[in-house]
Amino acid sequence: MVGFEISTTPPQPPPSESEAVKSTSLESLLKRRAGRMVVKSICWAAVIAETAVIIANQTRKWTWSPQILSSLVFTNHDSPNSIRCTPLYLIGTSLVMLGGYIRYRCYKEMGKMFTFEMCIRRDHELVTSGPYSIVRHPAYTGTLCTCVGMLTWQLSPGSWVRECGALSSVLGQIAFWTYLTLVSTICSGLMLRMSKEEEALKSKFGKAWEEWAERVRYKLVPGLY
Repeated sequence: MVGFEISTTPPQPPPSESEAVKSTSLESLLKRRAGRMVVKSICWAAVIAETAVIIANQTRKWTWSPQILSSLVFTNHDSPNSIRCTPLYLIGTSLVMLGGYIRYRCYKEMGKMFTFEMCIRRDHELVTSGPYSIVRHPAYTGTLCTCVGMLTWQLSPGSWVRECGALSSVLGQIAFWTYLTLVSTICSGLMLRMSKEEEALKSKFGKAWEEWAERVRYKLVPGLY
C-alpha cells in the first residue's frame, strides 16, 4: 500500500489561480479531493479487512475473532484458509509498487512543478530527464499501473474480496462500482489532459519542447503509445 499512497497523495499544494490552466468539466474532477479520498478509503478498507480476516483466522480462540470472521466472511467458514498469494495476486501488488515508484521518481524529478492540478509555473522548466527521458507522461503511466494493479490485486484468486465473497454483499457491490466509476473517470480525464498539457508546454517552450518530443516519441508506454 506504500506505492498506492505515493500515487494518490499530492507532493505539492495546489497552484495559485494565476498559474492554473483552465480545465474542462471532466478534467476538473481530477482536482476534487473527495474523489481521491473515496478511492483511497475503499482500497484501504479492503486491505484492512483482508488483514483482519487473516489474523482472526489464525487466532480463532481470541475473543473478537469469531465476530470479525462472521462480519467479514460472506461465504463458508473455511474460505479464510483460501487467502493466499497467487500469481495474479502478485502481479497486481507488483503493478501497484511499480506505479508508486514511477510516480515517486516523477515527483523528485519535477520538484515544485509537479502538482495534481494542471498548471504552468511562472518559473516553469521543461523537465526531460529521469522518467521523462523515456516517455513524455510517465506520471500518468504510474497512475494507470497503480489503478490496474489495485483492481487486479483485489479481484485475483487468493484475495479476501474473491475468496470471502465480499462482492456478494450489498456494501461490497457499492464499493466495487464506486471504485470502478471513479477510477474510470480519473483515467479518462488524464487521457484528455495529456494533449492539453502538451499544447501548453509547446506554447511556453517552443523549439525545446519540439526537440524533446522528437527524442521521446511515446507518451505512456515505450514502443506502444
